[in-house]
Amino acid sequence: MNSDFRIPPKSPKHLTDPAKLSQVLASLIGAPFSLTGKTRTDGSNVRKLIASALEQNDLPELSNNSEYEIVPPKGKGVPRIVREFIDTYIVTSGKSYNLQVWNRIPASNSLLVKYESGDSLHCNDVRFIFVRIDIEKSVIASIIILTPDYIEEKFGKFGKPTIKHQLLISSKARAAIYSSKDKILSFSDSKKLSYHIKHDYTPPRTGMVEEPDLKDLFSIALLKKLVAKKLIGKKLDAAATKNRGQSLERITLELLGYKVDENELLFGGFPDIKNQLLEVKVQDSPTVDLGKFSPENEEMVIKEKNLTTFDVRYLIALTDPETEIIEGVILSPGEKLGEVFSYVSDKSYKCQRSIPMAFFDKYHGKSVFNPD
Repeated sequence: MNSDFRIPPKSPKHLTDPAKLSQVLASLIGAPFSLTGKTRTDGSNVRKLIASALEQNDLPELSNNSEYEIVPPKGKGVPRIVREFIDTYIVTSGKSYNLQVWNRIPASNSLLVKYESGDSLHCNDVRFIFVRIDIEKSVIASIIILTPDYIEEKFGKFGKPTIKHQLLISSKARAAIYSSKDKILSFSDSKKLSYHIKHDYTPPRTGMVEEPDLKDLFSIALLKKLVAKKLIGKKLDAAATKNRGQSLERITLELLGYKVDENELLFGGFPDIKNQLLEVKVQDSPTVDLGKFSPENEEMVIKEKNLTTFDVRYLIALTDPETEIIEGVILSPGEKLGEVFSYVSDKSYKCQRSIPMAFFDKYHGKSVFNPD
């Protein structure tokens, strides 16, 4: 994508009218688009297609560097295609689409771009372009452009921001784990748990979503034997990172002796395997997304048992991004993670809104803006 697309227009008045945008992008209907299953790659490819179509139109005049200021630190929350102030999203199948907006409150008046002239662009000025993919034919089925206000009016307000914490595992730290004898970095359980946990295996007596009975918690040493050692060399057969995480969670549950139906929805809370106070993560990039809770600061997780983020055990599978094979494993209580790795100081967050897939179905074969 042309780097000029990262520069804002000379003023908000120069932005292409969204109704005209829908006409310009109508040329993409029926265009071939094959999903790779890799979220970042697919997102990049669809932005390139959108940018290519926009270049066939009269694009807004660019600002000079001295004429504007990107307000959020590091540009967080600013749309990817700044020149037309748009973000793009891929819609495929299912009963609903979960729209996730990172680092901005979508329908708010929070400032994103400030001009020397006194003009400005805000969160609610961002245009959302949803690209519906017909996965059977591998073509673009529709283009739907929506504003944040339209989305909230039609489908309800966006959810409260969910804070996203990240842990940085350097390439040097990964290399050290790979070169170790068993390719596993593990630590003992927190002092609080050390008085209760068991070191000998007996099958779980309750389900994975049940609150843990401290005397039934497997020790990290036992988790290493039951799970970590058996994960090394295993391939996670799923494309997107989220799906790989679910695949790893299912494998872990099976190795621990929990009965999991292949079509059964996983818990989706924190920690992932609540019954064992175990959070499961896949890492194939420098950072690990920790979600709503972070062991950087001690936070209560199960108040009745006085269990905190320091006590939660983290199983992090280090995978090769090309082969998806697990090459190393980290097994640690939350309190120890910060002693070996670094936390990313800047916190990201997301706002979510579910949109029924029936809405997208109505506009198959069309390119529309804020349809009635």
